[in-house]
Amino acid sequence: MFYIFLFYYLMLSFSCAQDPVANLRQGRIIGIKVFTESTLTPIEVYYGIPYAIPPIGRHRFLAPVRHTGWERTFFARRIPPHCPCEEDPDNDNASEDCLFLNVWTPRPTEGVALPVVVLLYSESWTRGGTTLPCQELAGEGVVVVTVSYRLHLLAFFTLKSKSARGNLALLDQYLALVWIRDNIAAFGGNPATITLLGHSAGADSILYHLVSPRSTGLFHRAILMSPQYIWQTIDEKSTNNQTYRISQEIVRVLGCNDNGESDIINCLQTRPLSDIIALYPNKTWSKYLHPIPDDFLPDSEQFLPVSLVTALSQAKRKQKPIDLLLGTNDIDALNYNDETYAELNNLSPLHISKIADSRIIPKLLQMLSLGAAEDFPVLVKAIRWEYWNDVPQRLTNINEAIEKVAKLETSAKWDAGGALLAARIARIAARLYVYRYSQPGGVDLYGRYMNFSGATHGTNLVSLLGNPMIMQIARRLATADEKQISSLFRKIIINFIKHGRKPVTGWCACNVRSGCVSTSSTKCKRYTFAQATFPSLFSFR
Repeated sequence: MFYIFLFYYLMLSFSCAQDPVANLRQGRIIGIKVFTESTLTPIEVYYGIPYAIPPIGRHRFLAPVRHTGWERTFFARRIPPHCPCEEDPDNDNASEDCLFLNVWTPRPTEGVALPVVVLLYSESWTRGGTTLPCQELAGEGVVVVTVSYRLHLLAFFTLKSKSARGNLALLDQYLALVWIRDNIAAFGGNPATITLLGHSAGADSILYHLVSPRSTGLFHRAILMSPQYIWQTIDEKSTNNQTYRISQEIVRVLGCNDNGESDIINCLQTRPLSDIIALYPNKTWSKYLHPIPDDFLPDSEQFLPVSLVTALSQAKRKQKPIDLLLGTNDIDALNYNDETYAELNNLSPLHISKIADSRIIPKLLQMLSLGAAEDFPVLVKAIRWEYWNDVPQRLTNINEAIEKVAKLETSAKWDAGGALLAARIARIAARLYVYRYSQPGGVDLYGRYMNFSGATHGTNLVSLLGNPMIMQIARRLATADEKQISSLFRKIIINFIKHGRKPVTGWCACNVRSGCVSTSSTKCKRYTFAQATFPSLFSFR
């Protein structure tokens, strides 16, 4: 019996010896190894490392608290649960205990520290996204970290007080960045060369970290891919009071409207999670759940002393020693997870054009503060003529009609909005580079093939992560063309992560005086149209 026990003990020891090990301040962890197509060197992966104590019970709605660690070896081999979110297709793998991060590292030779990229991703402030496989990215010689953070009511509920301050998604990210600074060397990473890479709401998150005094020094470069709320960084239509009003309404609906604030918080913290998630489908509420200034807190505890718009517009020139890369897709508006495009996909081309006239164009003009303009009918007609040539009845293809609507919306939000945002960022970043991803076709973040003439929302992130991502979401191998595009795009991004300089020869940095978008290119036609039609919007000073 003793020899049998000894045999299994030695086999277990041998097996563990083959697995990657990292020794952290929190304790010892064991991960797994995976291989990539691009290199024979294995990538070490550590899943589900807790960076904060579980935000449950009396910690619900509170700022995250650093995880204290563990006594026994922590086996980081399973993909952790994600935070509860709106319209979750993988609800069975969601948990309120969700403050984890994952690490991919090629583990360099002794004495060599690799650049680090921290990937922040969620579709919006209320909706999450798929788990991202990052081994191909790590195979390029960088340490990759993905971070899970709270969303929806659990992140942005606020009573404008210390006990319910809001902005918890950003505070979760902040604590994760502190953890990465303190621990990434154990994975072969260099804490002095950390790049934040955000997609969708993850890109918006980076803007808040860029202006927050709390996040200063925690990252050194940043890449913003397809910011979801790009116009809210430009226009001062504040939702602060709406967020507070909705939070009070939530208190009432959950039956927690007691007299004292401490009683209210205690009631909310003891409510079943299912009661809170049941409120997520309320679109009227969810559209106002955003970060807000926390100037109601003592100065030492504030994360966002002023609104993002104010911080960007009033910032001093070149105050951040950070290189930044800002990119959008040429049909970024086209996202079938957006209820508008899900609806359009079931309509005729003529019906789509009527919805564009009656709903989409007026809504965009309202966003541009032109909804009450005297020449509103003329603006509608000009936009309609530019994108529809005033003959929508000739359209017979649904995809063509949807693409016209998407290009119209992309022009207003991501083309014009991106140019305005770039002008503001250029004031404070050391160097800013701007790109547009325009590869047609490809799959979106849910594995759906997008048969359009340009790049739709999410296809850039799929291209960056390559074959493992396509296998995960589309259940197939990447084609030769997809692999080629992925390799080219990834090399541009990796070059910026490693060196922070212009990714391609002749790619000039953006500056306020000369402008951030060249209008001589035919690809900038939509930006040029917006600049000519709405000149008052393009005052960069």
